[in-house]
Amino acid sequence: MKRNLIYHTHVRANDQVVACTEQGRFETHLEAIARDGLTLTCNRETLDRLFPNTLSIAPRQPKHIDVEFAVPGTAHQVESRCEVFSLRRLSRDTYQLDMKFENIAEKHAHILDQYIEHTFKKTAPAVNQAA
Repeated sequence: MKRNLIYHTHVRANDQVVACTEQGRFETHLEAIARDGLTLTCNRETLDRLFPNTLSIAPRQPKHIDVEFAVPGTAHQVESRCEVFSLRRLSRDTYQLDMKFENIAEKHAHILDQYIEHTFKKTAPAVNQAA
């Protein structure tokens, strides 16, 4: 039986992600991973190339993107189609894209589950000691 973790909890990450759209392939920065999706950041130039003529993205009008990334600390590559449901401006030239996986292969979902489980186990003792 799978351990019952919070499904949307994000685990910090620091890696590169290749984002693919009809306009091409672009490198973005992976900020966080969850079982259901990712959080990426990019600069304005990359955002304009990913989604030309797009001022905002709303949950009811999502954009689609294909992503490829390595699970941090492992050699496992994950590929998935994602639905970008939120776009936020963090600073003058930094934007955050929140997305959820649309169709992720079973083996990739399992790899992400293992990574998140392992990360939670590493941080759990620190949380328990602080209490």
